[in-house]
Amino acid sequence: MKIERATKVLVDTNVLLEATDEGRPLRSEAVAVFQNARAAGIDLFICTQTVREYLVVATRPAANNGLGMGIMAALENVSKFVKRASLLPETLRAGELFLEWAGKFRITGKKLHDLQILATAAAGGMHTLLTANEKDFPKNPSIAIAPLSKLEW
Repeated sequence: MKIERATKVLVDTNVLLEATDEGRPLRSEAVAVFQNARAAGIDLFICTQTVREYLVVATRPAANNGLGMGIMAALENVSKFVKRASLLPETLRAGELFLEWAGKFRITGKKLHDLQILATAAAGGMHTLLTANEKDFPKNPSIAIAPLSKLEW
């Protein structure tokens, strides 16, 4: 999938994790996103929820499905990501969309976290959500879901 110039792309938490963890299968693709987006004319965004989720996984012990990083190293990584992507805040409108879509799409459990990210993308005027787990998101006509594994430059 090719993302066109001037596209506003919200980056999902798993893309940040793929870029950080050398053992992940899509690491090179995730690193390429942050290296190539600006030159390709693509505007990257990271939402505050994504930052929280990243910090949770990055600082969780490896034995508990985390990366086992210290908080300072994880915060340094966030700083590096934010140098290449703008921070998108969660807004009241995102919360309203989240509640509306939870009922509309009948989302429950852990997938509600992903729905909040999608709602934040929509409320923030994003065109595309880039993720390594496209199956976690409901189809939404206003936001394209771009699989990291199929991204072309």
